[in-house]
Amino acid sequence: MNKKVGRSKKTYDDKEDLAIREAAYYNNSSQVLLLFVLIVLFGFTLYNSLMYIGKYYINKNKLENGIEIIEIKNSKMSVLINNEGNLEKKITQEDTEDETIIENKSSIAVETLKGEKKDGTIKFDVKYNILENSFHGNATSKDDSDVRVRFAYSFDNENWTYINNAISTYEGVLSPVVGNYYDIAGIISTLKIATNYELSSKPGESTTMYWKSETIIKNKQNVGHNIKAEFKIEYKESI
Repeated sequence: MNKKVGRSKKTYDDKEDLAIREAAYYNNSSQVLLLFVLIVLFGFTLYNSLMYIGKYYINKNKLENGIEIIEIKNSKMSVLINNEGNLEKKITQEDTEDETIIENKSSIAVETLKGEKKDGTIKFDVKYNILENSFHGNATSKDDSDVRVRFAYSFDNENWTYINNAISTYEGVLSPVVGNYYDIAGIISTLKIATNYELSSKPGESTTMYWKSETIIKNKQNVGHNIKAEFKIEYKESI
């Protein structure tokens, strides 16, 4: 008896095929949407960055005589720093006076734009960076040290208030001696005169603050010794 063998007939599920196509389309659409969102976010971030750069910039100019001028601007205020604090002195045979006095001044001005609702406020530091110092140091601070310095501030460049508090360095603390001076003989470090100091101005007005250092060097028996330092104002941030 012969058996009749027939071929099996393969059937397709249209619903299943449609579901696969819909899933693939959904995945592609999601990827396209995600890419679009990322492009929009990147464009928005770039735009804000460009706007920020346009509203806030720092411009530094160092002149040939050592004066450093720093200009900072943002959407609310402008800040101008004038650092004239570079000093370098080597005692020679020609220094016949008992002492050499070196005065350095720096200033900072903040101007708040007219129309602002509140005062413009900034923070800054004042530092005395001693880069070279070959004068012999003292075990303890002395009133008659070979190298002394004192610091003062003013709002009119005429009437000065001298600092008379302990000043921190990277190595420790310096306390003042007679006359508001600090003994810096032999010290190579950074004296932190003011830290996070705040200066404000009212809308449409400008406020200027002056700082100065007075470095006193004894010439006698110090021929050949030298000191090099920077007295400067460093801008930190707007508040």
